[in-house]
Amino acid sequence: MLSLIAVILVARINAQDDHAKWLREERVRSAIQLKLAVSQVRVQFSRPGDGRRLDGGQPARAFDFAEVNAAMAHMDLVGSTGTVALVTELRGQLREFVRESTENRPGWRARREALDTTVDSIVETVRKDVVS
Repeated sequence: MLSLIAVILVARINAQDDHAKWLREERVRSAIQLKLAVSQVRVQFSRPGDGRRLDGGQPARAFDFAEVNAAMAHMDLVGSTGTVALVTELRGQLREFVRESTENRPGWRARREALDTTVDSIVETVRKDVVS
């Protein structure tokens, strides 16, 4: 009977270890996907004034935000509470950056720098979560 209990306990510990390993790997993968997706948005919208105006002047070029939205949703699912809060902040910053850039407002560079800072904070938070 004692050996059966030991087997069950070891199996449970192994399952918890496997889940923790999977979660760490998913957090890292999610951070990489998010950083790449945000960098694509950043590159696309870092050249204001090239025909992407949304204010009725000229039509905006099409950009598919599916990848960045999927990366943020994945981070929401596997990230820690701190990471999820930063991703929520990132959503708003992305919206503002795209708006500033497409309307060719002078504050788009500051929005881009804030975006970069938040993405770096997310990566650092994931790094701390994975190490601890």
